[in-house]
Amino acid sequence: MIKGFGYIVIMFMCCFNLGCSSAPEKNYSVTRYKSLAMTWMARGDRKRQEQRLDQALLNYQTAYKYASLRNDITLMGLSLLKQASVYVDKNQYAQVDDYILQVETMQQYEGINLSYSIQAIQAKQAFTKGNKEKAVALVSGLVTAYETDPEKSVYYRWLLKKYAKEVVDFSALDKDLQLLAALKSAAKLENIEVMSFVMYQNAQWRVERRDKSAVAALKSAITHFSQLELTNRIKDCYVLMAQYYTSIGDTKSASYFQRRVASFSLVP
Repeated sequence: MIKGFGYIVIMFMCCFNLGCSSAPEKNYSVTRYKSLAMTWMARGDRKRQEQRLDQALLNYQTAYKYASLRNDITLMGLSLLKQASVYVDKNQYAQVDDYILQVETMQQYEGINLSYSIQAIQAKQAFTKGNKEKAVALVSGLVTAYETDPEKSVYYRWLLKKYAKEVVDFSALDKDLQLLAALKSAAKLENIEVMSFVMYQNAQWRVERRDKSAVAALKSAITHFSQLELTNRIKDCYVLMAQYYTSIGDTKSASYFQRRVASFSLVP
């Protein structure tokens, strides 16, 4: 009996030393800091869309802190580039260049690749500073880079048209809108900001052309931004609605939508 017991102990120790176990493999990865970093990044995105730029910066800085605690270099780099994007909106270009340099240095020493994200920020900065040729060249490169990515392909093609001030084909726009709507319906749309960009840009282009489809495009955009509760963008759409009716000589409708625009000043 003692010999039998000794055999069992020996076998147990052998299995222990060899890493044998009948228990399922455990996941030892802790993602608390990563989850916090992504949560604060999303909050920053929200504030940036609302044009609450200082709050967006604070949220991105908090995201960087948690990404740093996890040593997630990619998330650290992305949070820095999102801060750079806010500084473009604030026309503070020295800060933009500083953040881009930080990320480029991280790429050099840490082995991450955020080159396309850097290129997007550089294009935005170039366009904001009035260097349309540079902005167009940079975005053209991104169109090529993301040719096989349906969502990003739409975004950068539309951005290129905006920067280059190209004449747009509304039937082509409709196909892109349908594609994004299908991705959203299937819960495969990765970035809702892409949808927001094209919804507003689509409406703006149709208003500028005084196309009869402008009102329907604006109504769709207003519904989209209302669902997201992006009050600033809802207001922008009503501004476009007033502009459209003014351009076609419908002063009564224009007056109504001008009052709708004014009503947003009462919103806290």
